[in-house]
Amino acid sequence: MGFGLTGREIGDLYEYTCALRGRDPGDRIGIVVLREGERTTLPAVSGRR
Repeated sequence: MGFGLTGREIGDLYEYTCALRGRDPGDRIGIVVLREGERTTLPAVSGRR
């Protein structure tokens, strides 16, 4: 895995969109990215669209 959202592995853009829809505005989330071969969690707060 190279990418995830608050404990959930994300395989593609559609899974990412679905995972975000399950969040309320203001929820604190962690976005996991792969940087230079290591997983890094970036803190974020979900917004409203």
